[in-house]
Amino acid sequence: MEFLQLKYFRHAAKSENFSHTAAAFMVPPSCVSSSIKKLESELNVSLFDRAANKISLNENGKVFLKTADSIFSQLEKAKNAMADISGQPNGRIKILINTNRRLMTKIISDFQSEYPKVSFVMDFGGNNNYSDYNIVITDSIMENSDFEHYDFISEEIMLAVHKTNPLSARKQVDMSILENEKFICLHKNHSLRTITDSLCSHACIKPNIVIECDDPQCIRDYLTLGIGVSLIPSISWANQFSSDIALIRINNGVYRHTKIYINKNSSSSSNVFFKHMKKYKSLSS
Repeated sequence: MEFLQLKYFRHAAKSENFSHTAAAFMVPPSCVSSSIKKLESELNVSLFDRAANKISLNENGKVFLKTADSIFSQLEKAKNAMADISGQPNGRIKILINTNRRLMTKIISDFQSEYPKVSFVMDFGGNNNYSDYNIVITDSIMENSDFEHYDFISEEIMLAVHKTNPLSARKQVDMSILENEKFICLHKNHSLRTITDSLCSHACIKPNIVIECDDPQCIRDYLTLGIGVSLIPSISWANQFSSDIALIRINNGVYRHTKIYINKNSSSSSNVFFKHMKKYKSLSS
């Protein structure tokens, strides 16, 4: 049994696609398929059910995956122990970032300057297999016993409007008066879109969405052009607007609360990074 076989197997077990595993390791699919067949032959069991061009992890595979995960977990602990002995954090930290991307970019950059031996892998939404991550940054409630959570950033959600819009003269608005406004929104898989939909629903209005995209910078550009209004986070998007944009409070204050979820089995490097992140908590004060 070879270490690379276990790597191929773990990835294929989670993706249930040999081609995806091959792409991840930059090898031909036949290489992955052959390696896993050798592993199955050595174990004398099949690990996947195969049908046409589809594979699925079977019960044997699920049992073996737990063992393989345990092996890699122990290896990670051994690496962490060596890092502790050396006194210099190293290794890789995998982070799922669902909110506060711009702030996280700064935090990671600052950390890298201090600890250059630590590398990062970042995902921006789309993967809810939380066990793959050392740290998750989100404003959603995560039900996972492998993680501990801590408050990170609380920021007010503001209504952004162009100064040519009559609403710009107001200091505060109620969501109910926005029924006839044109909305510029992120796609439904984004946190801000969820907040927008929720606030509109509570105000019993259906937002007239004229532009929907997945790029926050495009939202800011369209706001500057005066095409519509948008709900934006006051800290994450701070200093990102021209003087043509007015930010208005909503309903006496609406807030987004972002939390840090840290995997209990994370490396010492992840714990050092977590302590580094807490320095930025003062931004929400």
